[in-house]
Amino acid sequence: MLIPEPRERPFGQRTLYLLGVLFLAFWKILHLPISFWWPPVRSILKNWTWSMYGVVIGSWVTRAYIDQPCVYKKPSDFSPKANVDSEYRLSAEEIRSFHENGFIGPFDGFSESDVKSLIRVLTWKRRLPSENFHIVTDRDLHLESPQMMEFMRSPAILERAAQILGPNLLCWRSQLFFKSPGGREIQWHQASTYMLEDYLQPALVPPDRNELFQLTVWIALSPAKLENGCLQFIPSTHERVRTIKFGGPDGFYKVNFQLEFDYDPAKVVNAEMKAGQFIIFSERVIHGSGPNRSSEMRYAFNYRLVPTDVRIYPGQSHHNAMHMGQSYSLENWGAVLMRGADQFCHNRLVAPSRTDRQSLAGKFNG
Repeated sequence: MLIPEPRERPFGQRTLYLLGVLFLAFWKILHLPISFWWPPVRSILKNWTWSMYGVVIGSWVTRAYIDQPCVYKKPSDFSPKANVDSEYRLSAEEIRSFHENGFIGPFDGFSESDVKSLIRVLTWKRRLPSENFHIVTDRDLHLESPQMMEFMRSPAILERAAQILGPNLLCWRSQLFFKSPGGREIQWHQASTYMLEDYLQPALVPPDRNELFQLTVWIALSPAKLENGCLQFIPSTHERVRTIKFGGPDGFYKVNFQLEFDYDPAKVVNAEMKAGQFIIFSERVIHGSGPNRSSEMRYAFNYRLVPTDVRIYPGQSHHNAMHMGQSYSLENWGAVLMRGADQFCHNRLVAPSRTDRQSLAGKFNG
C-alpha cells in the first residue's frame, strides 16, 4: 500500500512516501490516464481530495485527514423529514438539538428480557465464521440473525431516525461492541465516508458529502456506564472533519493516531444508558469510549443508516478495514431496506435471514 498505516515512520521512509504522493499529485494535476495503475494507486488518484494531498505533503507524511474532508450543512428548517406516529414524534427543538450537538437520546427501546435473549444469540454467533464473510467477525451479523434484525427494525428507532434523515432508509453495516473487563478505550475519532478504514476507497458516496447522509444507532444491551466504558461525545464537533497526527500512545484498534482538536474534558458528554436504551448520532461528531474498568462485560451493538440516494461500496468486491486487520468479501453482502422505498436502485439489496441456519435449540439454555 502506498500510504502507511497511521503510525509515525522514520524520516527516510516518510521521504519515500512523500515522493510517491508528490508524483501522484502531479499526475492528477496533469489529468493523465489512471486505468493502467495498480488498483490501490488508482483509488488514491480517484478518491483523494486536494486537501488530503495538501496535508500529507505539507506535513512530510506525519499528518493526514482522518477521512474525506467535508463541512456540515446545518439545515435552516428543523421540521421532521417524515410523518410518524405521535408516540415517536420529535419536536423541532429536539431536531435542532441533534443538528447542534451531533447526537440525540438516549431513548427507551427494549425490555430486559429482550436484550438478555439477544446477548445469548450474538455471543454464540460471534464465535463462528460469518455466513456472509466466512471469517470470525463482529460485523454485519444482522444479515444472519433475525433476532438482531428485529431489534433494528424497531419503530422506536426507525421512526425517530426518519425524522432526521428522511423517510427512505437503508442499513449498510452493523457491529457488535462486546467490551470485556479490562478492555481498552476507543480513542476519539470521527468519520464521513468511511475512507478512514483503508484510506483508499470511500465506503459511502453521497450526492453531497457536506449534507447529513448517515446516522448511527448505538444500542446498549447491558448498562453502559462510565466505569465500563460507555460511549462518549464531544458535542458540536461535527461541523468539519479533522486531521490526525500519525503515532501516539493511544490506539484505535490496531492503528495509532491522535485526532487533532482542542480537547476540553469539561465538554465531554458521557452517554450512560440503561440496558435496552439507544442513542442516535452522526459519525462526524467526535466520539469514543473509555476502558472497561469493571468486572463485567459491556454488551452493545450499533448499526448505520443512509438514505437510498447514497451509493454503498460502489464498484468494490472487497472492503478492507485496516484498523480491524480484516478484509471483507462483498460477494454476499447487501444493504437492507429498513423503511420506505428505494427509488434510486443504486445498491444491491438483500433480504436478511428469516431463521438461523443452524439450530439454536439448546444453545441458549443454562
